[in-house]
Amino acid sequence: MSKISKVVPGSMVDGYVVCPFDSVHRLLPSRLTVHLIRCARNFPSAKMVRCPFNNTHVHSVADMTTHVGTCPNRSTMVHFMNPEQLPPMEPRASNFCIESTEDWDAEPPAPTYNPQTHCEKNFIIINPQGNGPAARREFRARERIRFMENDKF
Repeated sequence: MSKISKVVPGSMVDGYVVCPFDSVHRLLPSRLTVHLIRCARNFPSAKMVRCPFNNTHVHSVADMTTHVGTCPNRSTMVHFMNPEQLPPMEPRASNFCIESTEDWDAEPPAPTYNPQTHCEKNFIIINPQGNGPAARREFRARERIRFMENDKF
């Protein structure tokens, strides 16, 4: 005959966490946060309070005062409230500047690239975009004359 013991809410039983609202609910620790939100809606009359250090710690109002003093997640808050107890930070190097002779604001030594003049000098066939039919006919006629004059066609 097995001995039935009282299950403490929030404790681990065979890898499962016991719900603080209903001790019959046993769930994986990764699902506890979602379950607590849903289960709290089902038990609106339960006077349960969440721990200020860990949202998954839910206790009654009477038990919360003792829990706050012994909560394992309290250390993060203590370190936040008393930063002088933390190890000192290394000072950062201030005003880090490397001297250089390069001037990015000066004009470049080469002229800027113009694709229209490049295509005209190297006799590259251009496909006009966005022009109407008459403008395209005129452009093709000018290009034909340009290529014929230079024997590139």
